[in-house]
Amino acid sequence: MNLETVKRVKKSKPFTVIDAVIVAVLAALIGVISWLVFRAPSAETVVITENGVSHEYSLGKNAEIKLEHMTVHIKDGYVWVTDSDCRDGTCEHTGKISRAGQSIVCLPNNFVITINGKGDLDWELGRQ
Repeated sequence: MNLETVKRVKKSKPFTVIDAVIVAVLAALIGVISWLVFRAPSAETVVITENGVSHEYSLGKNAEIKLEHMTVHIKDGYVWVTDSDCRDGTCEHTGKISRAGQSIVCLPNNFVITINGKGDLDWELGRQ
């Protein structure tokens, strides 16, 4: 390396306007891709099946449903279980669910909650 090259490198700017434009375009592109991949599907109903008998509820309407062995809560687009009398409590530990295709299962009480609606991959698979 000669002295002229060292002087030129010292005088150069580390971050130019073109660099800023490239970073902004990349950030916008990442934002659009993230929105496409992680957008929420349109979940519409909650199906609660207990001992082979199913009941359907709207996910958009808040409700507290007391069943024989547990209580199911529907609030603000989320569904969760409290007050379960099963020994392992897996249904309670599942937490809140809100997306189409998700479910809460309690095997000891023969109980399943499923959220129906368009799933995450429906649009990508052409099932609009």
